[in-house]
Amino acid sequence: LIFTKNSKKLLLANKESIICGWPLIVKVAKKYKTEVIPVDSEHFSIFELIKNENKQHIDKIYLTASGGPFVKIKKKLSSIEPKEALKHPNWKMGKNISINSSNLMNKIFEIIEAKKIFDLPYIKFDIIIHPQSLIHGMIKYKNGLMKLLYHTPNMAIPLSNAIFNNKILISDLGIKDKISDLKNLEFSKPKPNQFPSIGILQHLSKNLYSTPIIINGANEILVELFLQKKIKYNQITQCLFALLKDKKYKKYAIQVPKNLNDIIKIDKWSREFVKSRYGV
Repeated sequence: LIFTKNSKKLLLANKESIICGWPLIVKVAKKYKTEVIPVDSEHFSIFELIKNENKQHIDKIYLTASGGPFVKIKKKLSSIEPKEALKHPNWKMGKNISINSSNLMNKIFEIIEAKKIFDLPYIKFDIIIHPQSLIHGMIKYKNGLMKLLYHTPNMAIPLSNAIFNNKILISDLGIKDKISDLKNLEFSKPKPNQFPSIGILQHLSKNLYSTPIIINGANEILVELFLQKKIKYNQITQCLFALLKDKKYKKYAIQVPKNLNDIIKIDKWSREFVKSRYGV
């Protein structure tokens, strides 16, 4: 939330800050007239696709997901080990986001981000599995047309275009684009039995303001416990659903944080719920 009077542009890829404190970021950005550009490949793609478009004409926005290491592997969720979940097929990432990618929690968070950034209702967003990670954003319009944005799976592309306002030669970055990459592209809907986390979207649609903060905090602890082998892989989503049914959940979910301290209090409750559930 620290902007200087000389700030012109902020490239934002941090999920947690958007999920928990987007209104606070926007408030400070407006004060200093700072442009905020999302640079996660999915959000940057949507950002580019809807430029100069009337959002009322949008029927659906699809966030593409690689499906992680288990998209083509049928395996009992309770038997998955941390080392298996960390092996992402397309990206080299940190442990937390790699686990989130493997069970699609990262897409749940990305839908939360997209809802906030683009100011559209949750019903406008959906997840689609695309193992090749070449199409990063898809927008379906009410007139039957659909726009897709492709780029090589390299974060240098959204970052450099955001920095230089799309006035960049990709060859200067040493990145080669091949039209042949665009063959045999696959798209499919995620299956609930394979990715039970997508059921969380139903809870988000209830629009209890701080549900995203609660899910984010709890999930961080759950991923940590899984990596430490203190819980099983399937218990990550099981606990999140238990949290969303807890009698105290709504008390915190309906709160509208006015500052960082309010966010911290809500976040703390969700983390403590997980810790007490598993005795840590």
